[in-house]
Amino acid sequence: MKKNTLTDHYLDLCGLTCPINFVKCCLALEGLSLKDILKVDLDAGEAETSLIDGLQEKGYTVKIINKDSKKVTLIISSE
Repeated sequence: MKKNTLTDHYLDLCGLTCPINFVKCCLALEGLSLKDILKVDLDAGEAETSLIDGLQEKGYTVKIINKDSKKVTLIISSE
């Protein structure tokens, strides 16, 4: 993870399949404080749907800020 000017942390999950991308994202989120924001890039499609559904089930707020046919960018927070 690295610092980003608009978000607190960044994670690139492109090319990873479920459940690996979900596990990596959850581990990253566990290390953040409640007010931190995580920006995530991942493949569109099944990976996107599974990750969003799983994170929302765990109580996270997930917003899609960019999406095309191959890649999705999410902003994830615990608020």
